[in-house]
Amino acid sequence: MSDELIGGRYQVIKCLRTTGFCQTFLAKDTQLPGNPRCVVKKLQPQSGEQYILETARRLFSNEAKVLYKLSNHPQIPRLLAHLEVDEQFYLAQEFIEGKDLSQDERFQNGKRWSESEVRLFLIDVLGILSFVHQNNVIHRDIKPSNLIRRDSDGKIVLIDFGAVKEITNMTLTEGQGNVLTVAIGTPGYMASEQQRGDPRFNSDIYALAMTAIHALTGFHPDLIPRDRDTGEINWRERAGECSKSFADIIDRMARNDFTKRYQNVNEVIDDLQRLETGTFSRKPSASVRTAHIFNARWLWFILIPILALLGFLGPNIWRALKALGYYNQGNALIKEEKFEEAIAAFDQAVSIKPDFVEAWTNKGFAQGKLGRHLEKFSSCARATHIAPDFAEAWNCRGLARGDLRQYELALIEFDKAIAVDEDFYNGYFNKGQVLLKLGKLEESIITTRQVLSIKPDYYFAWTQICQAFYQLKQYEEAKAHCEESLRIKPDHQTTIRLLEKIDSELNKP
Repeated sequence: MSDELIGGRYQVIKCLRTTGFCQTFLAKDTQLPGNPRCVVKKLQPQSGEQYILETARRLFSNEAKVLYKLSNHPQIPRLLAHLEVDEQFYLAQEFIEGKDLSQDERFQNGKRWSESEVRLFLIDVLGILSFVHQNNVIHRDIKPSNLIRRDSDGKIVLIDFGAVKEITNMTLTEGQGNVLTVAIGTPGYMASEQQRGDPRFNSDIYALAMTAIHALTGFHPDLIPRDRDTGEINWRERAGECSKSFADIIDRMARNDFTKRYQNVNEVIDDLQRLETGTFSRKPSASVRTAHIFNARWLWFILIPILALLGFLGPNIWRALKALGYYNQGNALIKEEKFEEAIAAFDQAVSIKPDFVEAWTNKGFAQGKLGRHLEKFSSCARATHIAPDFAEAWNCRGLARGDLRQYELALIEFDKAIAVDEDFYNGYFNKGQVLLKLGKLEESIITTRQVLSIKPDYYFAWTQICQAFYQLKQYEEAKAHCEESLRIKPDHQTTIRLLEKIDSELNKP
């Protein structure tokens, strides 16, 4: 292995780590003076399907751009190069001298960190995460082994961004009906919404809290019991000396429900800084609260409605309008066939309003227009997770399945769309189209007729039935349906050409 030269440049010294995701090597750069050491990660998709490789290549290029941008932070390893060799993907990164926290003797031996040590640790890592999140990136795998304490200055360095693991996880597993079959993250440190495939920025906050709890208690989070009713982790009695105020901050970072968790890292940093200055408090004392109510009761009757509108409704409405603006922009760009720009607009919409199912779905349609069928499925799957009753998202999933030639699975997706909305004619039409491709011609006709019972002037459906009858060699029936389609849309070229074929068959001696 030591003689291997990756990309004609990086000579492997030894293998540092092998996981289900990748192999990590210590190597030296033979093209730089002094042959400095670096880390080379080998990423290989779990499937050789051409669709998978094409999408992996695209994701790899996009993630490399992100990692180059993140390399500007002094506590994130610099990305030196990215390359593809024989359908395998490699990242060359700066080598960090130091040990990851899982190698810390106290983590290994179950010893506790002091509150002050954990506070400093949190401030250090939160500073890195603030930069990462500002660049619209979620790490997705915060844990002790991905946090290196650098020998030169004792600073924490954040490694192994979970996003690149999507490349190695991608496979077509029809039995499970998933495209990305493995959730990115590590059990014990991974938030529940992330386990469902819906990571948020504050999913990283949760994982960091679990790492802090590990340090404070000496126990892996999986070994600490949870409240049976709330699902919250009961860690305090296992910790050493820890102030109630600091424990309150950790608890809020570790909330099982992401809506009750800190929403961004700056909120955590602010509370930690107030704790240092002695100004942190969740609630004023009872006497202070009573005095305020007594002395200003009349003022609250006036202010409460105003505060409700300005302090809650105002920002929420503004965010919703801003997200809607990006959504409308994305739809306009789709009409102009500017699909890359449309995807970027939809990304802006969901970054503001993560549960914007229409934006996720239309992002999927735009990705499909660019041939990114796996990414299309992933976006529309996100939409169905958020809103299982949104028929268009199931329809989008079915179209992605069809593009990936997973026809039987596509039928299931279209059936789900129809189950959600029995008048959803696109679901019937697309199901009929898949049945046509599978040669199930009678079934295709029956299914497509459902479209006409809902929307009689849908000329595509008349043409689809015409096509099925043509393949059944029932030319008179075929002709009648094609003529009805042309009555609605006289210039539809596909129907015109099909009718010419039918007339040719009918005119044969």
